[in-house]
Amino acid sequence: MRHSLTAQGYGVRLRPVQLEDAPFLVWLRNMDFAKGWVGDSAPSVVGQETWLNNYFEREGDYYFLVETFSGIPLGTNAIYNLREARGEIGRLVIRPGVSAGVPSCHLLLRLFYEQMGMIEVRAESVAGNYAIHSLLRKYEFRQVGLEHSSRTIGGKAIDMLHFVQTLEDWPRAREKSKPKAQWAEARIRRWEEVYRQQYPQEIESGTG
Repeated sequence: MRHSLTAQGYGVRLRPVQLEDAPFLVWLRNMDFAKGWVGDSAPSVVGQETWLNNYFEREGDYYFLVETFSGIPLGTNAIYNLREARGEIGRLVIRPGVSAGVPSCHLLLRLFYEQMGMIEVRAESVAGNYAIHSLLRKYEFRQVGLEHSSRTIGGKAIDMLHFVQTLEDWPRAREKSKPKAQWAEARIRRWEEVYRQQYPQEIESGTG
C-alpha cells in the first residue's frame, strides 16, 4: 500500500518513492561508493520495479526519494519495521557531491516523532561505514550492539553495528543539528545551480 507522507525543508524534499524512480535507484545503489555499504540491490530496472511493486504492498514501510525543491533526485531514505511505536531507519544513500544526508535525516526523524508519533528508532550500519556512524551520532544515536558476520553483502559476511535513539533524545538532537542542516541547505542550493548549468538537457527532459 503506497503511503503519502512528505516533508520539506533545508533544501530538500522527501516524497514517496514511485515506480518511475526505478532507473535512478538502480544507478544510485550500484555506484561504486555504495557497493558493500548498503544491502544488495537490483542490478536492472526490471528487477528494481519488481522490488518496488512488492514494497508497495507492504505495511509499515515508508521509502522516500530525497530530491531538491525543483525535483532533482538526490538519494533515498526510509522508515520501516514499525511495531508498537518503534521503528527502524535506513536505506540512506545520497549521490556523491551533494550535502543532503543531514537534511534528509532531520526531516525523516521529524516525520518519525512529530507526525507518526513514534517513541524509539533503531538503525544498523556496516561496521566500517564511518560516515553513517558519524551522521547517526550527530543525531544523538547511541551504539548498542555489534553483530559479527550477521549479514551478507556482495557475497561477503559483514559485521553490523546497531544504534538507538528515543523520543527523549529528539528535542536535543533536533536543536543541535539545525545549524548543520542550515549549512547543508546553502551547499545544496549551490550544487543545484551548478547541476542545472552542466546538465540542462536532463533537467528539461525530467530525467535529472
